[in-house]
Amino acid sequence: MWKAFAIFYVLSLAFGLVIGATLLLGLWDEMAYGIKILGGISLVMALATAVGLVAYAFDLQVPPFGFWRPYSWLLGILLGGLSLISVVRFAGQFEGGDDLTPLLWLCLSLLVNYFSWLGIWRYGRRVKAIAGQPE
Repeated sequence: MWKAFAIFYVLSLAFGLVIGATLLLGLWDEMAYGIKILGGISLVMALATAVGLVAYAFDLQVPPFGFWRPYSWLLGILLGGLSLISVVRFAGQFEGGDDLTPLLWLCLSLLVNYFSWLGIWRYGRRVKAIAGQPE
């Protein structure tokens, strides 16, 4: 299951980068400086998450080994905040309609956030155990 998820994550990231780069090139001059910085941080974190998920799924050892545990907690805080924002936005827009699509997108978003954090967290634990560092 982890191999399929890692491949799904990497392919989604590649597709998102292609679409995002195409859209952002036209709007780059109009974007605020803070948005550019947050976008860059998000891109770096998504790339690091992709590397960690692939390393966990395919049993690879990717240095630096001390990076993955603290990164898993930072990623958990970020994804927890994003998930909370998604739930609040969904609850604010949901008016009791029978449109199932927003609910499915919310569930998919929450599942991807959870499993990407879980993969990085497990990888950090495994790398730490291999390195012989105490919990």
